[in-house]
Amino acid sequence: MKTSYDLEYLPERRKSIHKEAPEITAIKVLLASQRKNACFEYDDERQARNRLRLIQRFRNSNELRDVFDCYRSDKCVYVVRTKNGGKKCK
Repeated sequence: MKTSYDLEYLPERRKSIHKEAPEITAIKVLLASQRKNACFEYDDERQARNRLRLIQRFRNSNELRDVFDCYRSDKCVYVVRTKNGGKKCK
């Protein structure tokens, strides 16, 4: 490993292009409305499993475990509202 200090030229920082997943947007709409559940259907089980992980990460990082539940069955991911209150989504 090579370490250098006090460089004369620093490259520009890359801009982070963070785009919210459509599932997360749909869950925010679900929580803001009076709807009780949602289903996301995918082409295969692997994709459904990966998207379930994304939804679980969102739920845990925003402390929404008591607000909605999510699970997978075959090629579908289901989101079910468990409570009306809770922390608002960012």
